Amino acid sequence: MRRLSKIGALLFLSVLVLLSLAVLSAEELKDKISLGYDFYTDSGNTKVYSPNIGIFKKITGNLLIGGKFSVDAITSATMYNGGRKKTVDAVTSATRKHGTFDEVRYAPNFFTMYKDYENTLTLGGYYSTERDYTGRSIYANYTRLLNEQNTALGLAVSYAFDKWHPSFARALSTDDRNEAEIDMSVTQLFSPTFSGQLIYSFIDKDGYMASPYYYLTTSTFTVFERYPQQRIGHALALKLVKALDPLTSLHFKYRLYTDTWDINAHTFEAELYREISKTVTLGARYRFYTQGAADFMKPISQYKRDDQYIGVDYRYSAFDSNTVGLALILKPKTAETAFIDLSKMKIKCSADYYVTSKNDYIRYWYNMDRMRALFTSVTIDYEF
Repeated sequence: MRRLSKIGALLFLSVLVLLSLAVLSAEELKDKISLGYDFYTDSGNTKVYSPNIGIFKKITGNLLIGGKFSVDAITSATMYNGGRKKTVDAVTSATRKHGTFDEVRYAPNFFTMYKDYENTLTLGGYYSTERDYTGRSIYANYTRLLNEQNTALGLAVSYAFDKWHPSFARALSTDDRNEAEIDMSVTQLFSPTFSGQLIYSFIDKDGYMASPYYYLTTSTFTVFERYPQQRIGHALALKLVKALDPLTSLHFKYRLYTDTWDINAHTFEAELYREISKTVTLGARYRFYTQGAADFMKPISQYKRDDQYIGVDYRYSAFDSNTVGLALILKPKTAETAFIDLSKMKIKCSADYYVTSKNDYIRYWYNMDRMRALFTSVTIDYEF
């Protein structure tokens, strides 16, 4: 399927897997089961339904193994062609359907974690498969506590080696798409109510970076998009957390990003959490994102058939986006029933609304001025 058309949705879902591991590394090792359901929909008529389950088992006092399995079922009237079904069918001659859904993606993730008083080490692997794309990755995360546990140094390394399998007969310049990432962090507790974190990221992507299905059509020619086959990025992020009072905390994040495609981006995020009672915590968040265009992007009308690079994906153009969200965390009171002890349960719910600025590339592909999306998530954790 046209993987890049749903990239926003799958990025949301992939981040949840990483966040679940990050939260786990900050807690004591415990036996736990996690059940979740995520849903994504956007104004391009893409919908992603994603049930998932995670199981975490403590082997010894310092060792835990775990796994998470998710299914992404996607439906979309504009998944492959924007608003141009007849045109794209003539270009690709592709047939697409997976039962009720346009595509189904299966994604198991397995890891093992060692943790003692000063060290946390996580090793894992991730695999995903869908009809036209296979994703595989391995990763390692290490955290060292220093200065009476007031300072933490972190190192995370991951490598993904993916492969395209276009759903129609098309020879790509390469079927591979690889990504290596290194993250280095320093976290400091400045006082009992204030902490900060600095993160540097290096990202190296190579292979077939475009989508096999995105194309540019004009009155004189139709051509598939084409991008450089390597992209190297650098990012620097600052996170601050301040407890305003015993029940309220404020989180702030700024991230600067630049890469060899000449994309420069800034991200500002703010989150506020308030413990309403011993069982209820409410949260609200806002995110502003702005970026410049890749150096090879042109206005749609200015492309020529023999241009070295041709791009129609708005994510590589200049645009802004705003995201607002709400979160709810429930910790039921101690109440043991015949089946379950509710005091061992935590329920997390969230909803985020995303909207971009007006964009000519969105208008070209989706026949609308801007992209809007809604992402919701419900997770139930139970500790044994």
